[in-house]
Amino acid sequence: MPQKNLQSGFILLLISFSMVTNVKGIDKTLHNEDENMIEDQEQIIRQLFRNKRALQKPGFFRTLFSVVGEQYTDTKDTFRKVNDMINDNFLPENAHNAPVTETTTSKDVNATTTMAPYKITRNEFNKIIRRNLRGLVRLFNIELEDSLKQSKITQAEYKKELSKEVSKFL
Repeated sequence: MPQKNLQSGFILLLISFSMVTNVKGIDKTLHNEDENMIEDQEQIIRQLFRNKRALQKPGFFRTLFSVVGEQYTDTKDTFRKVNDMINDNFLPENAHNAPVTETTTSKDVNATTTMAPYKITRNEFNKIIRRNLRGLVRLFNIELEDSLKQSKITQAEYKKELSKEVSKFL
């Protein structure tokens, strides 16, 4: 609907523009007013073209690059947030492992102290991860050996069953 209104408005402006140019040639006394009117009409025509371009859908490459750009910024922001969260949960390497207590400075008899959240250093975290990975590798090797033994047993049973079935037809 807006497209048809733009086209019909554009046609009316072109007709009025041509009429003004014809009148300009006939009547020389209104020369300055005609020029101003023509400039106004040209400006309106330019605005119509701009609006028409604004109403058009973006092309394939513009859409593609906008999606890629948005994806890049989203990924970068998410990575930064995750990195900040991880860094906030580790103590610096030179910090000691002793638990820190936060005390309240009040004259209240019932004042309590609270333990700060437990944080570890990156070095301790790496030790825990290595120990867990060694355990997982050990478990994988045990399962692999067991499955290979079981597959040898299964293969022997399969050959035995196959020979029984083939011998029926011989």
